[in-house]
Amino acid sequence: MDLIIIFVCTLGIICAFITILLNINLVVRIVLNASRRKVDMQLFYYRFTLDIFFGTCLLLYIVFILLSMEAPDFMLQYRSLIVYLALPWSNVAACRSIIALTISFDRFIAAYFPISYLQKRSKILTWPIFLIAIFFGLSEELTLFGFCSYDMEIPSTCRVFGCAMNKCFYNFWTIHRSVIFSLIVIFSIMLSIRLFIWNMVKNKKNKNNLSKANRLALLDMCTVLLFDFLPSFCGNMWPTAPIFSFDHVGPYNAALKITGCAIEALVVTLVLMFRQTKKSSSIQPGTIVKNSKNSRL
Repeated sequence: MDLIIIFVCTLGIICAFITILLNINLVVRIVLNASRRKVDMQLFYYRFTLDIFFGTCLLLYIVFILLSMEAPDFMLQYRSLIVYLALPWSNVAACRSIIALTISFDRFIAAYFPISYLQKRSKILTWPIFLIAIFFGLSEELTLFGFCSYDMEIPSTCRVFGCAMNKCFYNFWTIHRSVIFSLIVIFSIMLSIRLFIWNMVKNKKNKNNLSKANRLALLDMCTVLLFDFLPSFCGNMWPTAPIFSFDHVGPYNAALKITGCAIEALVVTLVLMFRQTKKSSSIQPGTIVKNSKNSRL
């Protein structure tokens, strides 16, 4: 087996473990801790949970691909696992994309219409958005086996999900992801303009006053753009290029997706965990914090 393919698979497996462990830590330390939860971070908490499942699904998928290349004759009878192991992470990826789109739109509204956002944000429930995202992810099965009438005819040379799906589902998958990613980029660019350019020109004293939610939203846009959208877009534009060929680089798309998730999990952990710990430790032992009604505002 080519060393590049082994490296890509190994990178994907390592990043999958990092993603799973760090997001479990975030869920246990923050999401399940009522005293540390914040209203403007609720959508991110759904992302932490989804990333645990996303990392697990991609881990199993990459391990299967690695085994299928090591022992192709033995794995030939299990070719259907290409679809059955790929669909779960594709479902979670679709679900994550809806949450990411909602986060970017939420931050866009908060930046451009702050007064209305503060007045109405607490009245909007986030769990229906999470349910919609889940149903959207599960709709891929209905589209693949129902609308697109997929019959599990996998080409003999196919070893990844991209060539295993039929043309109908491939078009559906490409269109909905392109639309969602484009909207995420548009909202994130407008958020960046509002936060960086407008604040630097109009309010220099507060130019570094970026909330954690805004920072994480911009981070999410960068990881989605660099590790998710661009690899898929380039692979579709130049499918015959060696750099985007499975025979040369292996499951690069899956490996890059989980690498982006691992990087995001590392940065989020630094922002939410270590900075908070550092801030708490900077409080002098003799400092007396007054307990009043206004302290909760």
